[in-house]
Amino acid sequence: MTAEPTPGAERGTTGSLQHGLAILSMFSESATVISVSEMARQIGVHRSTASRLAATLSASGFLSPTADPGKYRLGTRLARLGGLAAHGLDPLSIGTAALKAAVEQLGETAHLGVREGREAVTVVIIDGWRTIRMHSWVGKRSPAHCSSLGKALLAGLPEEELGLLYPPGTRELESRTARTLTDFGALRAELAQTRARGYTLDDEELESGLRCVGAPVFDRAGSVIAALSMSGPAERVRDEYFESMVATIRHAAFTASTELGCPPDTAYWGSAAPATP
Repeated sequence: MTAEPTPGAERGTTGSLQHGLAILSMFSESATVISVSEMARQIGVHRSTASRLAATLSASGFLSPTADPGKYRLGTRLARLGGLAAHGLDPLSIGTAALKAAVEQLGETAHLGVREGREAVTVVIIDGWRTIRMHSWVGKRSPAHCSSLGKALLAGLPEEELGLLYPPGTRELESRTARTLTDFGALRAELAQTRARGYTLDDEELESGLRCVGAPVFDRAGSVIAALSMSGPAERVRDEYFESMVATIRHAAFTASTELGCPPDTAYWGSAAPATP
């Protein structure tokens, strides 16, 4: 019969596990190699204890020693586990969950879309709870250059791919309202502004009386694979409420991106990571 572990042994095992996980959490894009001394300092243990923890993680393949004694980088076993975790992630489910939280907060209709050629295609809709709100449908196609979903998707394209969609000499783009950007040069400038400020804006460009804001969803490789947007009547989407919509949709897109495995420091556009609205 196997003896039951003593309470003290359980606490010791749990503590070692917590310390080991804390060591793994120290690694980041800017900290790819960490010394035993730094591990000891951050988790608050003696250097000899940190050295044993690092050696155990290394023996299991979670860390790998560098040529510099006492320093480690992440091991290949973590890469394999990360690949398995990402394989089971469903962008639609994750994006839908993020949209639902946004709609519960503000009550405006929200969308998840992907790009097909020059069009943004709506694949998920979460209807708002306000009496006056936008009504749309799954499968709706809109010109990418005048929708908040489409602009986020276009802004995520490499310059060469954008050039293939809109070949040199492209001038007039389809007009939907008096506010639609129909000049490709103006569109290119707005896409650059989008990346700088962190969100897209459809200011009555697709439909008169409707304002929309959007943000990109990134995959684990940092590529834009989808976009989220929120829409409301132009007379309501103004001033502080507009800022609330921007913060809400940026946070929703950031949440979806990080859950898909995109590193938090690259899962957004703009000068600062989206804060909780």
